[in-house]
Amino acid sequence: MHTGHFYFIKDIYYQKFKNYGVMENKYENNFEGHRRPCYYCFQYGAFYWMIPISSQIEKYKKIYNKKVNKYPNYDGIRFGYVNGNKRAFLIQNICPVTEKYIDEIYTIDKGKTVVTIDPKLCSELNKLARKVIRLNEAGIRIVLTDLNYIIEELMKDQ
Repeated sequence: MHTGHFYFIKDIYYQKFKNYGVMENKYENNFEGHRRPCYYCFQYGAFYWMIPISSQIEKYKKIYNKKVNKYPNYDGIRFGYVNGNKRAFLIQNICPVTEKYIDEIYTIDKGKTVVTIDPKLCSELNKLARKVIRLNEAGIRIVLTDLNYIIEELMKDQ
């Protein structure tokens, strides 16, 4: 696994942490059967930190604008391009995983090309992820995911 790549998480992870703020695993109804969400990966400490991405730009723009009006330094959502398409990076839903829970890497061109993003966006997301993790370690919970519970359970797995 590598920082800056995108991955899909196994169903068992969603089942185990269903009531702890982890986004739901969904399947597309088209012939390709893509799962959602896909996660941007950032390695930090003992875990891989996964930031879900969404194609629901208008939905997350509204949420982002409301939050920015209330909190001028809101870091919960960022926007950027993945495969030429604008996506919302949901830092507010970040979650830790171990390799045990990774299903597969996100590729295109029938598995020939690993999906990555612009290095500048990658750097910004990594910085925000570190900030969220450090705040959580300091007892300040700013994300929707129950990071402490998930971390505790992942540590038991090891």
